[in-house]
Amino acid sequence: MQKFKRNSLTFALVAAIGSVGIAGTASAAVHLSDNGQGQVLIYPYYTTRAGNDTYLSVLNTTALSKALKVRFSEGKNSRAVIDFHIYLSPYDIWTAAVVNTANGAKLVTADKSCTAPAIPAGGRDFTNFAYSGATLEGINVIGGDGETTSLDRTREGYFEIIEMGTITNTAINAAITHANGVPANCAVVQAATMDMGVASTLIVGGQSARAFKATGGLSGTASLVNVAGGTDFGYAPVVLEAFSPSLVENIWNYPDSIFPDMTSTERTSLVLYKGSVVSSSWNKGSDAISALLMHDNIINEHVLDNTTLSGTDWVITMPTKRYNVPVHNQSLATDATSLFSPFTSKFWGSGNSWHGACERQVNYPSYWNREGGKVTYVTFGLPQPGSDTPLCWETNVVTFNGSRVLGSVNEVNVPVNFENGWVRMPFNATDIPVINGQTDGNGFTHVTAAQSLTSFNGDTYFGLPTVGFMVQDFINQNAAPGILATYGGNFNHKYTSRISRFLP
Repeated sequence: MQKFKRNSLTFALVAAIGSVGIAGTASAAVHLSDNGQGQVLIYPYYTTRAGNDTYLSVLNTTALSKALKVRFSEGKNSRAVIDFHIYLSPYDIWTAAVVNTANGAKLVTADKSCTAPAIPAGGRDFTNFAYSGATLEGINVIGGDGETTSLDRTREGYFEIIEMGTITNTAINAAITHANGVPANCAVVQAATMDMGVASTLIVGGQSARAFKATGGLSGTASLVNVAGGTDFGYAPVVLEAFSPSLVENIWNYPDSIFPDMTSTERTSLVLYKGSVVSSSWNKGSDAISALLMHDNIINEHVLDNTTLSGTDWVITMPTKRYNVPVHNQSLATDATSLFSPFTSKFWGSGNSWHGACERQVNYPSYWNREGGKVTYVTFGLPQPGSDTPLCWETNVVTFNGSRVLGSVNEVNVPVNFENGWVRMPFNATDIPVINGQTDGNGFTHVTAAQSLTSFNGDTYFGLPTVGFMVQDFINQNAAPGILATYGGNFNHKYTSRISRFLP
């Protein structure tokens, strides 16, 4: 664990990133952005449930043209439901919305910026190909994951936007740059292929057109808008900097490729911890991203005020879970798939009492009222056999006292006695006995894996990699005579972290 003391956190982070040879630090390492701009945007939640639509934007704040990968993943097991490329000219912004359909969800946009493939005027439907086939996308397990193959799964999840590289080719820049509000010729990039003999080189019109290393400068927004309910839960994505490996020119790939993804990153992470910058090296890129998002406690508030008919939900997404959690297919005689830290449970669906890949807590969540009164035990820590288990999905919604503000089907209810207050949810499982003689979804009587992640150089990060926020709604039944008004607010989670050094 290489640590750099600092006069200011920003100074230390900049020094650690930009210097070569400081305690062996690489010239670039993936880290969280400190200014809301970067190379990768992780949006913790989209939904079309309960009357919501999800509106989104991505902004190129730089004078360089950029090629971006966009991937939407459903919330249960993070299977891709749509992915495509966006080509942003300098200072360009792209906007879209995820809306409901009769069977699932679709992406619609009136934006003119180039996408590959093109998005039809009526929108592009989300698909279930990645979780409904004989072989599950990304896991190579025959028979799916035991969960529904319905398109309803596409109605909520999360999404990510990854800068693949900057474009300096004159012809491509001219094609994607707006003239009178419209790009000159989007067909140029929509027909692009890749020269497999030269790393990530686009072939445009029969000619090589090298894209160069990503430089960041992306930002974005998302809003969960309920027109009938009169609420708008707006949030900013989690932003990563220095994502591309330092020795790679760019990470461009085909629009229908699963790459780039969270495995395509630099394998050194930088994390601010207790006034220092911790540099850790990892065996795989997704672990470097997990390190940036590891928390041993999530902290946020709940508002359940009876007077305003308030409700509260928490969104908790684990964007690297899919790279570590395989499917334990109970229809197969043997299961040779490997489960990787920091997760403690393999995935299986509704064919038995244990759903998904469930993460549990040794210490129950604690909650307080606004005057400091405390209750230590909340009855959603250890699951009862036959009941839904908490935090089983890639994208989870924790609802308080059945509020169901977001109407999620990936939710767990937390009963609290206090009308208003706050909750601390811990992640520190090391050895969890399964109660009443039951087995977990993998057939074991104990969960022995720790919710922790140890780097190549021996740094141990405790907890789970999570992103998310809290939403709360209010109803004013007497805003004016005969007038009812509704309001919505949302706030990012607060966290604690724990990192320690053990010999590897």
